[in-house]
Amino acid sequence: MKNCADILQQDDLLLRPLTQADLPTIARDLGDARVARWLAAVRQPFDAAAADEILAHSRDPGEMMRVIEQDGAVVGGLCIGAALWYWLTPDCWGQGLMQRALRMAIGARFCLPAPPVVATCHDDNTASQQLLTRLGFAPCPDGRRMFFHATQRAEPCRDYLLTPEQWHLLNPRIMTVGHTTLRPALQKDAPALVHILPCPGAEPWPDHEMLNAFIETHRFRGPARGLFVVQDENRRSIGAALVQSNRTSLRFLSDEDKARHCTNVNKALEDGRFQQL
Repeated sequence: MKNCADILQQDDLLLRPLTQADLPTIARDLGDARVARWLAAVRQPFDAAAADEILAHSRDPGEMMRVIEQDGAVVGGLCIGAALWYWLTPDCWGQGLMQRALRMAIGARFCLPAPPVVATCHDDNTASQQLLTRLGFAPCPDGRRMFFHATQRAEPCRDYLLTPEQWHLLNPRIMTVGHTTLRPALQKDAPALVHILPCPGAEPWPDHEMLNAFIETHRFRGPARGLFVVQDENRRSIGAALVQSNRTSLRFLSDEDKARHCTNVNKALEDGRFQQL
């Protein structure tokens, strides 16, 4: 996908663009009946021409397609674009590698404004259904049928949807500034925010009776825009930051908190130093 990092790494796991040298390994995996049975659009038999098509597809700027390496060996791949699809060499099944890889890829996608991610899962593929659910995907109420090259027939499937709002709710992004932490505001923060925000409300802050609606309206949806709670080293809520496209507004619980933290918090917000929990 355009503007996403080419290379993502977490410990022993690496996501990188495909190269010509990867095609024999990809052909081995996608030609394996244990893998092919779950991939609707991958034509079978998977020959050299099909591998070349995968390589060409990976160069589409609208698709974020990456091979998955573990300790330097290619063990699978994934693609997030018009749809999400992925595969893992069978020897690596059951180790949690795909969950880790998808967390990296989806996190990178939703760092920028992006539409929801949709994955289509065969009704018999319980492993993928469980994986998608753990990541926060929700099954659509109605199933459908898709043509699978491996079986040459339409198979029962269901779409799974993940919105950026749901992703950020489950995987909040935080910013650490010295002993101070900023995190997205939640409805549970309303009692603390009552003591931090002015009463009556003054632009851009709401009247207290509108606080719950204000929190929802300015819920973090990525990138670094929204309402944040400022906490000190004791996890005490000491301030609020409203980050909008044209300005940033700060409020602190006390003048002492403002004197200690305002400059550093403002600088950190300007730099956008958010990390995913």
